[in-house]
Amino acid sequence: MLRVATSQLYRQAGNAIGDRQTAVSKLQQQLTTGKRLLEPADDPVGSARLMTLNGEMGRYDQYQRNIDSATGRLNTEESALGDAGDVLQRARVLTIQANNDTLNAENRGHIAAEIRQLHAQLVSLGNAQDGSGEYLFGGFQSQTAPFAPDSANPQQIAYRGDGGQRLAQTGPTSTLAVGDPGNEVFQVDSADPTKGLFATLDRLATTLETAPATLHADLGTALQEIDSGLDNLNGIQAKVGVRLQALENQGYTNSDFSLHLQQTISEVGDLDYAEAITQLSRETLGLQVAQQSFMRVQNLSLFNYMN
Repeated sequence: MLRVATSQLYRQAGNAIGDRQTAVSKLQQQLTTGKRLLEPADDPVGSARLMTLNGEMGRYDQYQRNIDSATGRLNTEESALGDAGDVLQRARVLTIQANNDTLNAENRGHIAAEIRQLHAQLVSLGNAQDGSGEYLFGGFQSQTAPFAPDSANPQQIAYRGDGGQRLAQTGPTSTLAVGDPGNEVFQVDSADPTKGLFATLDRLATTLETAPATLHADLGTALQEIDSGLDNLNGIQAKVGVRLQALENQGYTNSDFSLHLQQTISEVGDLDYAEAITQLSRETLGLQVAQQSFMRVQNLSLFNYMN
């Protein structure tokens, strides 16, 4: 009986030490990580809620990445549209200058040469790329330059993109366009490259180079087309500005909600350091007591009882 009792005491003391060591180790790990829940078994309901909250936080992080990417892309588009407007403004000034009977063929030839340069600049702007190397004005065809010489008539610039408009998910229920197809921006008819701003500048240069009998009428037509192109660019640029403002506003909304989520995650999963330190002190003391008890049981033997 004495041997059995001693064995039981030995096991009980050993189990007590093991339980205390586990508790101390867990508290130390909690204090190191700052997390109250180290595994689902610690709090099944809290762990499930924490998983849901972290998933929601991950989605809002993705929304912010989408906003950052869209903002960069739209800023680049806005800059390209502004530069394209500057090109057309210069072409407009040159067209008005050229519509003067005091100019001779050489004078008009110089103006035509500058118009050709403006034409090349406008094509380059039509093939502008964002920070990741994707073409801004190709619609969904963002990996290929949208504007290139027409295969049937190399003098004309054809549109190789499509009419697609990419969208970015910026919030749980909000999406926003992050680009504009080039055929709309530069008024190019995909089926007829003789229409659009590139064709206008090309015809304008040719008119100045050849000085036809209809020179003044042709320059007047070119001026009307340039003004129409400027109005169109200004309208699209205004839409881009509205989108950029919407992105900024959505970013603020997302940030506020993310802060709320983070606070809730902290309430559910973060450790109360003061309480944990107090508990660690209690468990450490309990471990010391258990170890002392174990040592006393270990020193017991049948001979102690026989004496």
